[in-house]
Amino acid sequence: MNVLVLTEEVWNDKIYPGNVMTNWLSGFSGTLANLYLASGEPDNLCCSRYFQITDRMALKSLITRKGTGKWLITRRYGTANLYPELKGKKLRLKGDKTSGYKPLKTVLGGPLRLCRDQVWLRSDFKGSLLMDFLEDFRPEVIFSLRFYSRRMLYMERLLHSVTGAPVIVFTGDDEYSLRQLNISPFYWCRKLLFRKDLRRTAPVYAKYLTLSERQSRQMEEELGVSAGVLRKGGSFEEYREKPAAGPIRIVYAGRLYCNRKKTLAAIAKALSLINRNEVLMTLEIYTKEKLTQKERKQLHDERSVFLKSFVSPESLEEIYQTADVALLAESFDLKNRLLTKYSFSTKIVDCLASSCAVLAVGPYENEGIRYLKKNKAAICIGSPENIYPVLSRLAGHRDKIELYRRRAWELGRKEHQEKKIRGELEEVLKEAVKE
Repeated sequence: MNVLVLTEEVWNDKIYPGNVMTNWLSGFSGTLANLYLASGEPDNLCCSRYFQITDRMALKSLITRKGTGKWLITRRYGTANLYPELKGKKLRLKGDKTSGYKPLKTVLGGPLRLCRDQVWLRSDFKGSLLMDFLEDFRPEVIFSLRFYSRRMLYMERLLHSVTGAPVIVFTGDDEYSLRQLNISPFYWCRKLLFRKDLRRTAPVYAKYLTLSERQSRQMEEELGVSAGVLRKGGSFEEYREKPAAGPIRIVYAGRLYCNRKKTLAAIAKALSLINRNEVLMTLEIYTKEKLTQKERKQLHDERSVFLKSFVSPESLEEIYQTADVALLAESFDLKNRLLTKYSFSTKIVDCLASSCAVLAVGPYENEGIRYLKKNKAAICIGSPENIYPVLSRLAGHRDKIELYRRRAWELGRKEHQEKKIRGELEEVLKEAVKE
């Protein structure tokens, strides 16, 4: 079975969402190829055939009407072989400071996204090197990892029209709902245009996969498509007890966007009260986010809370092995509550597999926290006012840590084994080809 994986980002195991794609497709029995719409050099253990189209290439295609500027990259499990037109060129990851992309995106925001959409929607890739790539690979099914992107919708329609292959789509964003809080007219313009494009694209979908059961049901009702749930898998070996000794050590690892830093600041404030006379509980924050001086002061007092630099997944696993509690934090403010209500963070599975008890702090309407609470697999705090009381009780009843460690592991073993998740995805792909 030949599967063409369509991604907006480069498939690189060191960054999200490339590492999630590898989590799903490692050991895949068929043949994979990847078409991606970003700068950067792929680096993963699953795929050896790539086709790259960047914003600049799409713009050149629009101007010249010749479908030029497509760069074919082949990378065979860690050894890069670039076509002649790429030699000597430095490939930068999307978002690098040197690329200029992130500052431009920050300044122009909505207008930039609308302009970029128009470039892609008006570009013509037929008769280009992309067609040769598709003819050579002959995909039987297309797996699209999409995150609220009109250009991805355009590519899904184009690839289906050229190859006739069914499309399996995955999204982790609340793409369709209008229950959002945003005052930007550009945001709402793009939102409405996206909804229109999504309804237009839906007939080519054999399966619409999401992180959330609620969102899955909504898309079945709204679009009339067959929908399902796909989540990250983890490794859950034999359970080992790990008694908590000394101050209870809480670890948070990840980004601080969507106002998560405000939730972390509230936790830090609660810990400073708990540790008035004696240090009973500490929080370590591992992130690569840039913070203001005020924010750094809130999240690093060198007694209760410590701000650390970003670490690799391998190093994080070692940190979890010596920690007591893995923290999942979401924002409580209305805008981000609405924005992330369908969110099921990939960090949830990482936390379940961490060998730690899981502490989930955020609104219960968030899909991930709702899931943990429903399965009693985490210590859940659903409002800022309850942070101090719950943590204070935990500091006085350390036996709860071992209880929730076991519950987290049991849920992971039952629902999130890597082999189980990969088998389910492969079955969806095979069924699409069969039908």
